[in-house]
Amino acid sequence: MFHQPAVVGVMVTIVLPLMVMTLASVIEGIPRNVEEAAANLGARPFTAFRRVVLPQAMPGVIAGMSLVFILCMNAYATPVLIGGPRFRMMTPEIYQQFVGLNNWPFGAALAFMLLAVTLVAVLGIGMALQAGLRPARPTAPAGADAPRPAHRSATGSSPAGSGG
Repeated sequence: MFHQPAVVGVMVTIVLPLMVMTLASVIEGIPRNVEEAAANLGARPFTAFRRVVLPQAMPGVIAGMSLVFILCMNAYATPVLIGGPRFRMMTPEIYQQFVGLNNWPFGAALAFMLLAVTLVAVLGIGMALQAGLRPARPTAPAGADAPRPAHRSATGSSPAGSGG
């Protein structure tokens, strides 16, 4: 108690179930036959996970990370109870400025900075997630600009009369 590793350990214990539930729901949605196809093509289990499952689960990983980040960034009770009075984190410091020291301007500035950092991080994660989820534009196959062959008529002969 009253040390940073204790606070980190308790925070991990609190937010780990939320991350696990987020990942479990995403991984359950990935079809099992995709992993089986990777195994049939010779991929070892770790390679199949790294190259097939993880890219498909990345939106869930990012969503879980943002959820955990928001909860840890705005935690109040855990740092106060486990970290003690000398342990410094943003939310208890804001409380201390408002209630303990009656320093409203500095407490408001700290609260605004906490809000701004959280908002920028969440918006950045959301924009990155949206950019990653956009489907790639289809590219034209090689030779797409080449003239197309003439259509065959109903009799089976080509317009040039070559019959083939």
